[in-house]
Amino acid sequence: MREPVFAKEQRQILVIANKNAIPYQKAIVGIKSQFPSGFDVNFSLFFLSEIENKSTFLAKEIIKTKPDLIFTLGKTATKLAIHSTKTIPIVFSMVSNKQIFSQAKNVTGIGLRYPISTQFKWLKEILPNYTRVAIIYNTKENSNAIKKAKDIALNLGLDLIPIIVDKPQQLPSALDQLENNIQVLLSIPDKVVMSPKTAKMILLSSFKHRVPLIGLSDNWVKSGALYGLSWDYQDIGQQSAIQALKVLSGKAIQNINFESPRKIQYLINHKIADRMKIDISEELLKNAKKVFH
Repeated sequence: MREPVFAKEQRQILVIANKNAIPYQKAIVGIKSQFPSGFDVNFSLFFLSEIENKSTFLAKEIIKTKPDLIFTLGKTATKLAIHSTKTIPIVFSMVSNKQIFSQAKNVTGIGLRYPISTQFKWLKEILPNYTRVAIIYNTKENSNAIKKAKDIALNLGLDLIPIIVDKPQQLPSALDQLENNIQVLLSIPDKVVMSPKTAKMILLSSFKHRVPLIGLSDNWVKSGALYGLSWDYQDIGQQSAIQALKVLSGKAIQNINFESPRKIQYLINHKIADRMKIDISEELLKNAKKVFH
């Protein structure tokens, strides 16, 4: 068997994760499992939540280990790594907004954000008779995304109703618009609209107006969204490792594009479906990552 070109020397790899929590652990398992048996690699793993002087620590660790590549898991870890080096390749995951890092030339990775086309595809799968879709957003962060979403929605036979909220105090009146013949509210990552501070208000308005919410995460579905797309964290780790192996075999990191998770999972809140009298097929319920009753 032909020996891989990258298997002739030991590679030093830093793995920096925000914290020692189950999703991060699963992603790390995925990363390590993707490396072939002939690959001689030394992983150094650190959790930022367990380190006090994070910037100083990472700077010293980079000097000490001289890593060939850095895996970062989480926004804080990725920002810290970017601040610490402009030359060592960084492959991130567990980050919802990859645009934050798009200007760095030594970074690629897997963003925890599905394209709007994927969101619309699953909306049509789970709610085939729902065509009037509202998205509440702030223009500074998401105006370009909404422009693209309008074209995609039109091609899919969906009527997209954008509702602007540029300041938190505008959110209550925006949510009152849900009673204006809107069938479903699709949430997208948005610093003004979607946050722990606004979650209760949004979920109560969804229930009050009987307009199902498509949630941003597992916690949103657990708390009262009808459904939401989710992630297979171990597979995300494997996917990011594939990118890393390309870098370590000689491909320039600038030529490796950011990616969305390749394996899509979803959760359903069956209690909300019952209360809103929404039928969810048995097939969808059977294949869900989790169903909340």
